[in-house]
Amino acid sequence: MKKSLSYFVLLCALIACQEAPPAAEANSTTSAETTSATTIDTLNPIFVGTYTKKEGHVDGKAKGIYTYHLDAETGKMKQLAVTEGIINPSFVTLDPTGQRLYAVSETGNDVDSTGYVYAYSVDPATKALKFINRQPTHGLAPCHASVTTNGQLLIVTNYVGGVVTVLPIQTNGGLSHASDVIKLTGKGPDARQEGSHPHSVFLSKNGTFAYVPDLGTDKVMIYGISYQTGELLPAQQPFVKLQGGSGPRHLVFHPYKNLLYVLNELNNTITTMTIDRVTGGLTAIQAIRTIPADFKGKSYAADIHITPDGHLLYASNRGHNSLAIFEVESENGRLISMGHEPTRGDFPRNFMIDDQGRFLLVANQNSDNIVSFKINPNNGQLTQIEDIPVPSPVCLQAGKVGAGRY
Repeated sequence: MKKSLSYFVLLCALIACQEAPPAAEANSTTSAETTSATTIDTLNPIFVGTYTKKEGHVDGKAKGIYTYHLDAETGKMKQLAVTEGIINPSFVTLDPTGQRLYAVSETGNDVDSTGYVYAYSVDPATKALKFINRQPTHGLAPCHASVTTNGQLLIVTNYVGGVVTVLPIQTNGGLSHASDVIKLTGKGPDARQEGSHPHSVFLSKNGTFAYVPDLGTDKVMIYGISYQTGELLPAQQPFVKLQGGSGPRHLVFHPYKNLLYVLNELNNTITTMTIDRVTGGLTAIQAIRTIPADFKGKSYAADIHITPDGHLLYASNRGHNSLAIFEVESENGRLISMGHEPTRGDFPRNFMIDDQGRFLLVANQNSDNIVSFKINPNNGQLTQIEDIPVPSPVCLQAGKVGAGRY
C-alpha cells in the first residue's frame, strides 16, 4: 500500500526541511597519519561502510566510514581518514558527480523507531567527508540506497518492515523529507521469509526504472520513477517472481546488453534475465549456482559485480568464503562457471571492481580485513595483491561512479 502525501510534506520537501543528528552524533573526520604527505590531487578514493556496534548477526567493531586511496597502478590501498558520528554505516553510495556520499545507518528499534540515511559532501581535494544532514527512512535496518542518474532522488530499502523510501536531494546535496514511502507485503517458504525484506534498489541508466530485489517474497519489484512527484509507480510488469525460497538480494546490469543478473542469497544462485527496454519487464533465461555442488556447509550469497567490458562476472559467498567466477557468453550473456577463489577471510560481503576492470577488492566482515586481487582479463582468475586490516568492513564504494546500468 502506498502512503499518501500531504501538502505539508510536499511543502517541507520544497523548502528543504532537514533533520540534524543528536549532538552526540556530531560529524567527526580524523585523517590518517599515513596520508600527511599524499599528493591529494591524484587521490582515487575508496569509501568503506562498516558496522560500529554489536548486532545479532555481526560483532561490529568499526568507528564509522573509512576512506582509502587506491593506487591505480598497483591496486594497493592507503588509509586517508575515518568519519565518525554515524552508527552502522553498512552501505554507502555516491551521486553521479562523486561529490556527495550517502550512508545508511542500519539500526533497529533498540536505537530508534526508524533508521536513518546520512548525507555528506566529498571534499574534491582531500576526499574528506563533511556532514550535511540526515533524514529518517521510515523503516528499520536500512541496508541499501541508490541515487537516480540525474541526482534528483535517493531511494532507500529498509530490510525490516518491507519499506522502500524515496527522498528528494537538495541542491547542496542534503536530503529533504521523504516524498514516497512504500510498504511491501508478502512472505516466502524459507524461515527467513516471514515477511517482505527489500534488500537493495538498482536503477536503469536511462533513469526510467527502479528494480528492488525482495528477499522475503522471492520477487524483484519493478517501478517507474516519477521525478515530478518523487514517487515510485508500479511498472507495466510490477514484479517478476523467482523460485520459491531463492531470496533475491542484489543484482547487476550488463554494461551494454539488455540483461541483468539477480543474486539469490538463500539458494546461492544467479538468475540471468532479459530486460524489455520499453516496459522494464524481466524474463528469466538461466539459473546457475554460486557454490560448488559438493559443498555441504551453510553459505549465503552476498554481492555481485561484472567487469566494465561485460566479459567476467563475480559473486561473493559467505560461508564458502569465496568469489565465484563466471565468463559471460558474448552472444547471449549466459554465464559459464570458471571456478572459485578464496577471499582470504571470513564472511565476504560487498566487493568492488575498479573502473578499468583490473582490480577486485573484497570486504571480509568477520575477519576484519579487505583483500585486493589482480584480475586476469582472459580467464577471470584472481591473484592476491594485499591484505589490509579494517574493522567489520561490509561495503566498498569507489570514488568514481562505475558502469553497469543499462
